[in-house]
Amino acid sequence: MRIEILVPGKISKHLLDAENYYLEKISRFADVNVEFVPLGGDVNTENPKVILGKEAEAIFKKLKDRRYILIDLWGKQLTSEEFSSLIDRNFQISSEIVFVIGGPLGVDEELRKKAAERISFSKMTFTHEMCLVILLEQIFRGFKILRNEKYHY
Repeated sequence: MRIEILVPGKISKHLLDAENYYLEKISRFADVNVEFVPLGGDVNTENPKVILGKEAEAIFKKLKDRRYILIDLWGKQLTSEEFSSLIDRNFQISSEIVFVIGGPLGVDEELRKKAAERISFSKMTFTHEMCLVILLEQIFRGFKILRNEKYHY
């Protein structure tokens, strides 16, 4: 089983330990690869549509027509149990799950339209870096739920 996560930018130093912590925890269940693509530009000086378009282009190059699940503010909100079922259901379709997280400005409409599924972590807005850590934690929790293992950290 393989999980790939595509996200614009990079992880900040203060969140790097959390990313590595969950990557290590998940490694007994699946091979996880986090791929960072370049940000589309400076959000303070460049046109947001141009930035979103550049990020989408970089993500689509990495996707290579693969099916993906988009982490999207307007996606469906799930419980952890429902998220674990999403993992299980998607691994029945393929040996690989690809998640896409938007950048600081969100996601281009083309990414939204072409997503196989769209999920949301909250009605609140989180940075793309925090979404990565939350996604990793939920993937770990999802595998624990699927294996009927206790989870409390």
